[in-house]
Amino acid sequence: GEPYPLPKVDMIAIPDFEAGAMENWGLITYRTVALLFDEKSSSIAYKKSTAYTVCHELAHQWFGNLVTMEWWDHLWLNEGFATWVGWLAVDQIFPDWEVWTSFVNDDMPRALSLDALRSSHPIEVTVNDPAEIHQIFDAISYYKGASVIRMLSSWLGVDTFLAGVRLYLRRHKLGNASTSDLWVALSEEA
Repeated sequence: GEPYPLPKVDMIAIPDFEAGAMENWGLITYRTVALLFDEKSSSIAYKKSTAYTVCHELAHQWFGNLVTMEWWDHLWLNEGFATWVGWLAVDQIFPDWEVWTSFVNDDMPRALSLDALRSSHPIEVTVNDPAEIHQIFDAISYYKGASVIRMLSSWLGVDTFLAGVRLYLRRHKLGNASTSDLWVALSEEA
């Protein structure tokens, strides 16, 4: 993979933090309940949610910070990859949790249900006004994005797909990228 370029990453829990978490480069901030749990009394669902949130935010260190979307039209690159990598990491760390089953049974159907609505939007949506940005932080960008990435990984094969993703990250490191930049990198490795 692409090594983490900073000397460290800090995580801080903030009571009453408005967002669940925020992936600032080198400093991830969390609402306290999104980062901390009690090993003895927290449910397995709560532990899964916490593990996923931490992995999702760490993934943003690469997908969103190391390589930033060219414009809001490409938000799905940040959120789709962070969602997919988040579940991938949790699955590697806690394979007995079978998190991909949860993704397929819960998250993917949320995206498909929203996607089926007449009022839905494509995964890559034109943003002309800053007022439109908030609207696209939804199940399409996160879960449909992750579903497309999961599908591409399966279709190309994990090794080929990851080689393409590494190429994408190397080419656009400390810069901006678009969906077409991802397609080019994947095509070159396929």
